Amino acid sequence: MIATTPALLVSPNGEVEELLLDSRHADQLHGIGFYVQAPHAHRLGRRAVVHAGHGVESVNDVAQQAWMSITGGSRPPLLRGPVVITGATNHAGDLTPLPELSAEAIQRAAGLLSGATAIDFKVSVVQHRGGRNYQCDAYGIKRNKNTGRWAFAVLDGIGDRPQVHRFARRFASLIAREAARHGSPARALAAARVQARNELRRDFDPRTDPSAVAVIAVADHRSPLIRVAWCGDARAYRLAPTGISQLVTHDHNYAQALRSQGRTPGPYDRNFVTSCLMNGGIGTATIERDHTRRLLLCTDGAYAPLEERGQDVGGILDLADDAKDAAALVVDDAIAACVDEFPDNATALVVDIAQA
Repeated sequence: MIATTPALLVSPNGEVEELLLDSRHADQLHGIGFYVQAPHAHRLGRRAVVHAGHGVESVNDVAQQAWMSITGGSRPPLLRGPVVITGATNHAGDLTPLPELSAEAIQRAAGLLSGATAIDFKVSVVQHRGGRNYQCDAYGIKRNKNTGRWAFAVLDGIGDRPQVHRFARRFASLIAREAARHGSPARALAAARVQARNELRRDFDPRTDPSAVAVIAVADHRSPLIRVAWCGDARAYRLAPTGISQLVTHDHNYAQALRSQGRTPGPYDRNFVTSCLMNGGIGTATIERDHTRRLLLCTDGAYAPLEERGQDVGGILDLADDAKDAAALVVDDAIAACVDEFPDNATALVVDIAQA
């Protein structure tokens, strides 16, 4: 079964989560029934349907407000407990994807009624071309104006060619925008993979075709968690308010694969990635926003030279005064550590998160 129909699960507490339902009607109803007991379909205008239960759970004020927003103020039925909102049925009786404007109205209702406020961020990015001919690292920072959701992306293009430079810059922006729009960094990576493969229209050949590794983080004021996804060896680090740092990601490369088998990698094994934007696994992680003072997304040109000389990348985050200082320290120290070598592109994106 292929999940093709996006819908929204709206909880009474104001949380809104995107669902992907199967394309076939019977399986769609089964999927909705997993969240809503004995669902009954209420037509929400011409293009949406609310699937609500008949229990005695609390009134779903978010769903009620969304109904009025979409219909221009008409009185909704009494909606209790969690509800699933989909698009209308088509001529075959299958539920269609929820229209984007309807989804945005629901997200706005959730934001207003939850009483949530925008997260206070301070963001800084520092890059250095190193000894390469082109800057093939790239980054994207996007905020969805309808949901208030933020997304941060860092890509490390594989190779040192102008087409890799262009590829990384374009997909960093696309991935950040998609992640801010839907809230799922893993989905944004998967969507970018589909687009990149379609553009090539042939089997991917790493010797000639551009690609990149990536790390993405998404912060939503409606959620206490920051979601992270990655492919390849771009990394995310978090710094707790206590000053303790943590590596959030794990590398998708041959060196990490050998370590997982209890073997010792060679000096160049980390250069062979086992995942990238074109193929391979996509890793995911979540971290608690309230327990994160500073977040670092970076390429291997920023962390590898420091690690090879025994320096703690996370420790640099604690020493810095602010996001700008942290990003500059990471990159400057990485380039300085390569004084006798050929330095790679280095990028550090640092997010300072205001604590409540």
